[in-house]
Amino acid sequence: MMQGPEATAAHWWPSWHHHRDDPPPPPPNGSKSVNFLLRLSALILALASAMVMAASSDCTPSSGVAAFTYTRFGAFVLLVGCNITVTILEAAAIYLQLSLDLAAAAAPPDDDKTVATDLEEEEKGIGPAGIVLVVVDLLVPALLYSAMAATYAVAAVFSDQIGACPNFARKVVQAKILSLAACAAITLAAVARAVPLPFNVPPVL
Repeated sequence: MMQGPEATAAHWWPSWHHHRDDPPPPPPNGSKSVNFLLRLSALILALASAMVMAASSDCTPSSGVAAFTYTRFGAFVLLVGCNITVTILEAAAIYLQLSLDLAAAAAPPDDDKTVATDLEEEEKGIGPAGIVLVVVDLLVPALLYSAMAATYAVAAVFSDQIGACPNFARKVVQAKILSLAACAAITLAAVARAVPLPFNVPPVL
């Protein structure tokens, strides 16, 4: 049995050796956090655009034009329908992504490697949740871009008719801007997901 300095050295050697072999911590990557925040922004903006357009129904009495709603123009109906659909899809995508990340964070240490592998497969679209996320990532931009393009085209073609009702025209402009902002947010979310970012952003996912 060793005593004195030799025993102290023998006692500390395994601990030092263990820490030496520990892998370095992964570099910061804020891609998931930024992607999450941009998805949430797109959801809010799309829902706000649909609500504003659905509320655009007033014409001033002096305009000489009978009151009408957004349903008079098919592109505006498309905008409301697509933006509501985008809201539902993005809510589902955010829920799935949070579920995957929370499952990875709550896994026991012995299961970390297995959970990490499963999470990578889901993010690549291999598992059921991953397939849903891939489908959402394909559908959401298509819905937003098509509805926005149709809305801008109809607003330009029927600008005189729409402008005859100032309240209606103002709501249309607001809905267009919100829809454009939702398109920008979802585009940036796709970029953030594909490009590693050398920083962390709360929530760190």
